[in-house]
Amino acid sequence: MEPQTRSCSNLRMGIYSIGEIANTLVEGSLGGFAMLYYTDALGLKPSAVGVAISLAIFWYSFTIPVMGHISDNTRSRFGRRHPYILFGGLAMVASFILIWFVPNGFKSNVESLFFYLLVVNVILKTSVTMFGVPFTALGFELCADYEGRVKLQSFRGIMGTVANLCGPALAWTIFFSNNETTRATSVQSNYLRMGASFAIVAFISILVVVIATRRHIKDSRNIIIEGNNISGFFRNMKEIISDFYPRYVFACIFVMGLGITLVSSLQMYLYEHFMKLSGFEKTIAHGGTMVGCGIGTILASSLARKFDKKGAVCFGVILSVCCNLILAALFLPGILKPGQLLAVGGINIPFTYIIFVIFHSLYWLGNGIMFPITASMMADVSEINEIKTGINKDGAYSSVFSFAGTCAASVGTFICGYSLTLVGFEAGKAVQSPEVVWKLCALTFIVGPIISLLSLGLIRYYPVTKELLSKLRSDKIQNAD
Repeated sequence: MEPQTRSCSNLRMGIYSIGEIANTLVEGSLGGFAMLYYTDALGLKPSAVGVAISLAIFWYSFTIPVMGHISDNTRSRFGRRHPYILFGGLAMVASFILIWFVPNGFKSNVESLFFYLLVVNVILKTSVTMFGVPFTALGFELCADYEGRVKLQSFRGIMGTVANLCGPALAWTIFFSNNETTRATSVQSNYLRMGASFAIVAFISILVVVIATRRHIKDSRNIIIEGNNISGFFRNMKEIISDFYPRYVFACIFVMGLGITLVSSLQMYLYEHFMKLSGFEKTIAHGGTMVGCGIGTILASSLARKFDKKGAVCFGVILSVCCNLILAALFLPGILKPGQLLAVGGINIPFTYIIFVIFHSLYWLGNGIMFPITASMMADVSEINEIKTGINKDGAYSSVFSFAGTCAASVGTFICGYSLTLVGFEAGKAVQSPEVVWKLCALTFIVGPIISLLSLGLIRYYPVTKELLSKLRSDKIQNAD
């Protein structure tokens, strides 16, 4: 019988998950619109944008474990998490605004614009680290039961889905509806209105989560630490990286994230240049991905109970890959073509658009299953480490997990920027050649998913199960007695 473990109510999970709104609006709009903004509206080459964004993400990936170590070893009467969540969140909102509101002096030449994008992105990613790592670690501490951890991460996923639907997805209709003469994605003011709106909502959500979770602030001035210095940091990182239990999750999330980043970065170009969707159609297509991801997070908990966590992750990978490969089989040979209609009872139904949205959404449903489960795996292995050492390293474990994901995002964004250049995509050009568009489709429908598929060969070695964790907990209680 499993020992009694700490959990939390659905209400507390929901309140905590409000913080995901800020994270989602910032990261989601950057991933969905930043490259479009700097290429289509400001005229920077895709390769240059890809380099600037990927370098910032690369920097971000290294700040994450540092922040995890700092947060774990912070002695404060306000706790180890809340001060960073507050001040890091406010800095995140401020730098997010600067991404869109580019001073005119930096728009005068491409070199100035490139360095502006790089520097502001580095600042933004640093503040995202200050907010995100302690926020994730706080979630680890709120809920300690094996299946409840998946549920908590599912709450975060659902809140992120709602934020994405009401934010980046709806932005296509509110801020980026084309008119007869102008493509909305080439108009700078559209991005400014979007950025300002999202910044206000993110600011409010940060204040709400800090205030609403203040009861979980624990005075940390007397905690056991391993040394809040450089040698302590590297010793801590070495221990985590060499830990047998999470190593395959780290590797899996890197490979999986590489494929997902490639797809997510290129899918906006498919909306614009392949499917040639209207603003409302883009909202439905993009919103469908958020709904799919949200449904996946809801299913994650029940799938983890049925197949355990490793089996549920494998299920999600296979589902997402198959859906994109089906789209490749239908669209690349020309079996289905964008804009193709099907007449039923005198009514023309946008058949190909519906097929695209369905399988595109199912691809993200598979990803939605994987995200909360892999995050909950980190809470499990962090607890195993605490059982063995007596030291809580939730921040460090969550940060190394995020480090693997952001390294994948950095490499994936770099590949995306150069892939656009290699296939012949021309920045600022309203109509790309059919050959270029076909290659874009192949990259999105085939290359990205195949990369993700490779993660199955890694996750199969993950050793932690519900039974193993329960046994370790029981052994700890017996040894204490």
